[in-house]
Amino acid sequence: MAVTDLGQPTVLNDYAKAVDQLDDLTTRFAAAADRVRHWDALVPACPRWTARKLVIHLGSIHAWALACLGAESEPEVPRFVDHGEALPLWYRDRASALVSALRESAPDAPAWTLWGPAVASFWARRQVHETAVHGVDLAATLATSGEPVPESWPIPEGLALDGLREVVDGFYPRQVRLGRTEGLPGTVRFEVISDGAPLAAIEALGARYTERGPGETHLGTVTGSAEQLYLAVWGRAPFPDTAPELAATIRDARLTP
Repeated sequence: MAVTDLGQPTVLNDYAKAVDQLDDLTTRFAAAADRVRHWDALVPACPRWTARKLVIHLGSIHAWALACLGAESEPEVPRFVDHGEALPLWYRDRASALVSALRESAPDAPAWTLWGPAVASFWARRQVHETAVHGVDLAATLATSGEPVPESWPIPEGLALDGLREVVDGFYPRQVRLGRTEGLPGTVRFEVISDGAPLAAIEALGARYTERGPGETHLGTVTGSAEQLYLAVWGRAPFPDTAPELAATIRDARLTP
């Protein structure tokens, strides 16, 4: 399976800036968690999750990413133990520990990773996107659970475009490799626009194709802003202006866990 990216690169390849962005996102997430009054409120995009489980999940994933730094094999996700500590404070401790460790690490320091080069820079980028998506989840939970001041969570264009690429060239092939999905039956083209002008085009090939060429089945094109497409592939928003059949095909392909 291959990916064709026709846009200019905006990957979070400046390690220091990626860590700074993670610091900012985790700080904002913790501030949003401070606003939660109904910890049993359901998360709209993950109806089996509550606000409590969401915060515990993200904090635990931060701790797991920290354990991956310097590891030669996959560590276990740390188990949450309730000592009666306020969840926002518990979350801040784990986010701060991860950010501090990444700041002290070289980008090419060894680390166990989900795919690609086994280096620490993977986790700076991956945790930016983990926090961005779950920040959207927490904002939506606040907005629908009767909180007095719902939190907004805009996604910068560069972050969203990089996140779309991470899904197409990282998570999607991993989903197929692990047998979690049979993948797309043909190619889907994601056309990213900015202020009405083309910004990038990213093509996810069908799982049975190794490269774009004769015989390949083109399923269709999805056009939208980087934020719209980023949230759509993560199941946090509908695919913009997309035929229901194509949208269902992409959803059924399970590009993300």
